Amino acid sequence: MIQRAHIPLLLAVSMAIGLWLGSGLRNPFLRTEQTAGWQKIERILQYVENDYVDTISKARLEDEVVAYLLQRLDPHSYYIPEDDLATMNEPLDGGFEGIGVQFNLRNDSVYVVNTIPGGPSEKAGLLPGDRIIEVDSLVIAGTGLNNRKVMGLLKGPEGSAVQVGVKRRGSSEVLRYQILRGAIPISSFDAIYLLDDSTIYVKLARFSKTTYQEFRERVYPLKTPSTKGFILDLRGNGGGYLDGAVNLADEFLPEGAVITYTEGKNRPRRDYLATTDGAFEEVVLSVIIDGYSASASEILAGAIQDLQRGAIVGKRSYGKGLVQEQNEWNDGSATRLTVARYYTPNGRSIQRPYESLSGPDANLPDSLIGGIDPDINVVRDTTGVTWFFAELVHGAVLTEFAYHWRDEQYAWLSKVNERDFSDVVSSDTLASSLRRYLGNSKVEINEKEWSRSIDRITLRVQALIARSLFGDQAYFRILNQTDPFVMQARDQLRSAKSLSPAL
Repeated sequence: MIQRAHIPLLLAVSMAIGLWLGSGLRNPFLRTEQTAGWQKIERILQYVENDYVDTISKARLEDEVVAYLLQRLDPHSYYIPEDDLATMNEPLDGGFEGIGVQFNLRNDSVYVVNTIPGGPSEKAGLLPGDRIIEVDSLVIAGTGLNNRKVMGLLKGPEGSAVQVGVKRRGSSEVLRYQILRGAIPISSFDAIYLLDDSTIYVKLARFSKTTYQEFRERVYPLKTPSTKGFILDLRGNGGGYLDGAVNLADEFLPEGAVITYTEGKNRPRRDYLATTDGAFEEVVLSVIIDGYSASASEILAGAIQDLQRGAIVGKRSYGKGLVQEQNEWNDGSATRLTVARYYTPNGRSIQRPYESLSGPDANLPDSLIGGIDPDINVVRDTTGVTWFFAELVHGAVLTEFAYHWRDEQYAWLSKVNERDFSDVVSSDTLASSLRRYLGNSKVEINEKEWSRSIDRITLRVQALIARSLFGDQAYFRILNQTDPFVMQARDQLRSAKSLSPAL
């Protein structure tokens, strides 16, 4: 946060930098000579460092000036300090180095929700439900933890060792494990499975460096001569690398089709075309989007829509049609600067106005609202949604209960496979257990709203427990059984197949 006392100075320096950048230099940081504008900025910063009433870090002030300047350009250009760069790049790079656990902070303690299959913690012997209380002999329980602190302790270079002390249910002693950190992959996909014998469902979380490779390794094996339909779920996908979106779109589009093109003041038009490599060009396609689908997600959805290759189902997407270029600097920091806009095959710019609109019914033409407007708008299912249900969700009560119940029942649950899970963990069992849990937690139960919401509540709890045992795919597989977006996309596939004799 920039201190108020610095704002006038930052404004002055930012204006100077803006004038300097406006001179049209393509890469000014690589020039050996300094322009007059840059010398002025340097003199101002030196003057502040020497004569300001209090001690101040010139390097910190430079960081704040650059961050402030980029924020003033557009909502998507920004500065990344060295300390934050690795963390911000991890989801797009496809992995990080650490001990391989999914954890949850509960009551100022680190609880292991799950271990990454084949990862360092699983190999060392950590179990879901373990409570990590020590890291390298340092007691961490009850010390005001947050996610950043925990990750800072557990992450580290591949091959480095860390000792963790854990408390396990049923044991009074502290169990200590020596763990060698390893490379932990971050999957681009939340779920990939067969909805039925002829339909593949894929939920894509992000477009990373490894997205296309993962797609070929995990989705290709599901394709058989019986495959007739494909649902690509891009809800919540905020984008990522352009190449990932182009390569994935190529799987569904014929050779030579324009997927997207980019163009900017100093970036000439560049077309991205489909090749002959598409393995799913003949299947009927539905793409699901929502208000959190952005950037690369919109590139893919826009191409499918413009080329009439499939149906777009859901809600209008976010509307981010700007291309950022990341440059890393000598001090370890980086900038992401908007350098171009991207367009759909028909020339639509998806970028929404920077200013907030008054609402979905604003009197503006569709082209100015931004985003991708779906072919089929889905009305959210509010059946069973009550204040009681909302409070349990947003207060993390259901998550806490799910982990608590899983930990209590882990001895036999660990022997259940994913296929049988829904049969052996019944809604009635979860409902009665939840009642007791809420009573012990002194959470007041609104009986009328309990009756209206209990089916939705137990389904979510069942999905949360399944996620903690089997991973994200199990979570979405359960929720998708009644998800109106998935059901509408599936209905659209059936309708399209019935109208296509060739399929």
